[in-house]
Amino acid sequence: MRIRPYKPCDGDLIAGWLKDEKIFNMWCAGKYAYPMTGEQLNERYDSARDNPCEYMFTAIDDDGTPVGYFLLRNADWEAQSVHMGFIVIDAAKRGKGFGKQMLTMAKKYCFEILGMKRITLGVFHINPRAIDCYESAGFIPYATEDEPFIFNGREWKVIDMECVCRDE
Repeated sequence: MRIRPYKPCDGDLIAGWLKDEKIFNMWCAGKYAYPMTGEQLNERYDSARDNPCEYMFTAIDDDGTPVGYFLLRNADWEAQSVHMGFIVIDAAKRGKGFGKQMLTMAKKYCFEILGMKRITLGVFHINPRAIDCYESAGFIPYATEDEPFIFNGREWKVIDMECVCRDE
């Protein structure tokens, strides 16, 4: 697996991984309109490409086929911190280690290329598979947000997680 910058041609494929409304909302917390479209991702790309604090990535398998996606945003150069979000793996590839591989590569990029010392992310408490994946990649919970996200009348609590660079 490799990570590379997101390309507009990735949009429709990635959007196709988010067909289920519950999974879609676990992915974006209502920050995009359902159903997801490649056009929405490409609009984000258009705004992100000129933002020095935001980066979109596509994870690809050994054949170059996209298998995952994530966004780095809110890069704080002084605090050496960045937030990772909108993390998704192709539904057909879940449970096969692609998520952990993608997170490991994202961490390497953040720590070694961007020079960050801390990466944060948020995950809903109702998503134990994602929590397990993030923990297996070295993220640890450090807070729970006060304001829940409401989906179909149910409250989803956001667990904030972090990974801190351990200089050797």
